Amino acid sequence: MIDLWFEVHAQTYHNAADLASGHYDVALTEYGRAQAQSVVRARYADQPFDVAYTSDTQRAYDTACLILAGRAIPIVQDARLRECDYGDLEGRPRAEMEAARPAAIDAPFPHGESYRQVAERMWHFLAQLAAERDGQQVLLVGHGATLWMLEHWLREQPLATAVGLFPARPWRFALAGSFGVVQG
Repeated sequence: MIDLWFEVHAQTYHNAADLASGHYDVALTEYGRAQAQSVVRARYADQPFDVAYTSDTQRAYDTACLILAGRAIPIVQDARLRECDYGDLEGRPRAEMEAARPAAIDAPFPHGESYRQVAERMWHFLAQLAAERDGQQVLLVGHGATLWMLEHWLREQPLATAVGLFPARPWRFALAGSFGVVQG
């Protein structure tokens, strides 16, 4: 069993401007950096993590580095933890993307991807994690879609229900070592 903790990246310039980032690689604001260094770091100060995983975006990786500063915990970047690709709506007002979100559960955002596609890549990540990290404490730093896929796969929320859901903290999950193993 893996003790899995999740944290969303700290505030970015797109967050502050209320823009949809998706796969855009947007930097943390000074407020976001301070947020990760103080409030978020304090939330995990007593957790003896074995490893941290982040998406391959600057905002997720930098958040993990700030949370774990001074601790000898490896940080691994993995593109499968990325936010949904909003396609033509990336860099546009967040409200436009959110209005299109319900239709993007199964049909991709124009020139982007669907949440069903995000769920598939996240399933592959979780199956690999379960096979490689059984018995460990793991921190994931990602995006809204990362959290929603954890809710979908590990708490068995229907995908359409999980997308857009921000349950109360802590965002802690149990990942069975048998996740993704096909029973014959």
